[in-house]
Amino acid sequence: MARLIDGLILGVVVYLIISRIIQSAFSTTETIEFLGTSTTVSTPSFLGLLISSIVSFLLYAAYEYFMTSRDGQTIGKKVMKIRIVKLGGSVHGGLDTETLAKRIGVLWGPQLLAFNWILNGLGGLFSLVNVLWPLWDKPLQQAIHDKVAGTVVVKL
Repeated sequence: MARLIDGLILGVVVYLIISRIIQSAFSTTETIEFLGTSTTVSTPSFLGLLISSIVSFLLYAAYEYFMTSRDGQTIGKKVMKIRIVKLGGSVHGGLDTETLAKRIGVLWGPQLLAFNWILNGLGGLFSLVNVLWPLWDKPLQQAIHDKVAGTVVVKL
């Protein structure tokens, strides 16, 4: 639920930046005629998609880094009263840079594949498996990014 809350907050920001600024600056426009009717279609260029992938990754990564480095919580985690901690670590304080880099790389790295529809699909599939992993992981219910970084989510 916390990831959903964060996704809604961040998704709006990323969508507005990506769709309105970047893709409109790097898109091609063409007119298609069919059965006597013409329609203008705008298609993002490869460069626009590549820049969009990088910018969206940076926005998601920055949010995750700045929020969890302080106290192990994002806005969604604060609402749900949960926190990320190092396995065997204190429940107080945030996460170190190395731990955050591992979490962010696995959690948001697939965003970098969004410039290509096949890679985007594979990255999306990995992301789905990643966030569903805690449903069958026992006993700690860790996502893949938690396993890689050596973190666990705890209730406050």
